[in-house]
Amino acid sequence: MIRMVIADRIETMRLGVCALFKQHPNMEVVQEADSRFDLIDKLQKSHYNLVLIDPVLLGGHEETLLRQICAVAPRSHILVYTEMDELHFGMRAIRCGAKGYVMKSRPAQELLAAANRVSTGKVHMSEALAEVVARHTWEGNKSALHESLSDREYLVFAMLVCGKNVTGIAASLHLSIKTISTHKARAMLKLQCKSLSDMIQYSISHDLSAECRARCADR
Repeated sequence: MIRMVIADRIETMRLGVCALFKQHPNMEVVQEADSRFDLIDKLQKSHYNLVLIDPVLLGGHEETLLRQICAVAPRSHILVYTEMDELHFGMRAIRCGAKGYVMKSRPAQELLAAANRVSTGKVHMSEALAEVVARHTWEGNKSALHESLSDREYLVFAMLVCGKNVTGIAASLHLSIKTISTHKARAMLKLQCKSLSDMIQYSISHDLSAECRARCADR
């Protein structure tokens, strides 16, 4: 029996996924979580073969959450199920410990197949994402500049290119203006950008606009 916890901030999505898995007797949805705090609490109290998660939960950054799950529940396998584009976030998710990645736009049968594979420790990803992973491996893990950003630096970068200023970001994240300015300066240095215009151009040239908007959606 595959015991799983489903973590998604949207109730209708959780209900739909639960209904899908109820059709398969070897899969049991034991718990649901609607926030990262709720999820981590459940993982600390019980073991699950599979953590089916949309990392865009409230209260922090997606990559930090995936790393936290690996630390709290090292024997659980993570399957990311999200609207975040796999070619932009997929590689980062795999690096943070996810064993599978399925876009919510994919057919239900693919989610079921992925859950079966990932729950036993196998890997599931699309051909396109597998190609990205392989290319990074062949190139000696040479990464794009934005992949060197910390979680917070990436979020500040995303919010800046989406039109927010330092003051607005500080208010949204409940941090000081000085702290946000430091993250901005570090991001610009790592991205080799000299101005906000350069950062916007970087996001466009690397096709990051959609991902940046997704990261800013709840902030």
